[in-house]
Amino acid sequence: MEIYDNLDRIKLAFGIPFFNIDFNELMHAVGEKAGAKEKTMIFAPSFPWLLDYAKAPHLCPDYADFILATDSELVNLAKKSDIKLKMPLEYFELPEQIARICAHYGYSLLHISETALKTDILVRDGFVPLSWDLFTHFKTTGELDDIDVQSIIGSANNLRPDIVLISARPDSICCCLPKIYEHMHDCVLICIPQDVDKNRIADKVDNIITPLMLLREEIDLLDEIKQTASLALQSSIRTDESCIPAKIEISGTLDAGLIPDLLRTGTRMLDRNFSPALDLSNTHAASVKGMEALCFLGRKFHEAGKKITISKISPALINNMHRSGAMYFFNDVPGIQSRF
Repeated sequence: MEIYDNLDRIKLAFGIPFFNIDFNELMHAVGEKAGAKEKTMIFAPSFPWLLDYAKAPHLCPDYADFILATDSELVNLAKKSDIKLKMPLEYFELPEQIARICAHYGYSLLHISETALKTDILVRDGFVPLSWDLFTHFKTTGELDDIDVQSIIGSANNLRPDIVLISARPDSICCCLPKIYEHMHDCVLICIPQDVDKNRIADKVDNIITPLMLLREEIDLLDEIKQTASLALQSSIRTDESCIPAKIEISGTLDAGLIPDLLRTGTRMLDRNFSPALDLSNTHAASVKGMEALCFLGRKFHEAGKKITISKISPALINNMHRSGAMYFFNDVPGIQSRF
């Protein structure tokens, strides 16, 4: 089983389904995906990006396969709400370490950024680990435009590197990255949003207030989920494979006791080549683990080239699902624009 194919890898925090892996697991995942020529997107946000996201949720690239916690401040903020996130690296260390991963596997790298890689970090005893024959630096202003997008797509498809590393402003990522990723060849695309200097007094005050508001909202949401998921309701899973699409109906509370049945049912339908619809109209509550299980199931179907949808959902559940980020892995959710 793949090292990242594990229910416990997904942690919902601040409405973002972070993937919970350390550096060794990241190195393994990058090596495996690049070696298999699987088109994969890895997003590595910083704490300043999280503060911007709190005010503009559209900045989150919901098309990313892996969103990693790469800032100790972000990890510490999550820890205050009892959410433990593994951190593979600090985001500012990633470019040079990705170059080292490329050197380890012998992969080629296209580096797209306003600044070059830090050679004082890469060079050890006068030796640069990444052969310059496998490395290309594409210099930008940090703010991408349509010409940059076309140039990046052209360069990537011409050079066909195993790994593409992009560092750009958050607004550029939001506007330009979907098109870049869509037209890029099968490779691993790693994106690091560039931090923007904010020197105004209002910005500095906001950087104090926003984390406190984020933390309070997250703790309130977790308390609400715990209270609703603790209700003693009879729970069950029923399936109907005769209808189109096949249906998985969850009644009662989706918690740790029901998760094994859900995963067995979903895996069986995946093995039988179904693209089922979840009926959550009688699901009155879901624990955090239950929401992570839904995300995990959605990922398994997506990676297999199939899809699992939510056809119906109860009013009691839909708000918590959205706020927690659990809707991230589903398309065709009632009232929500399709992701895929």
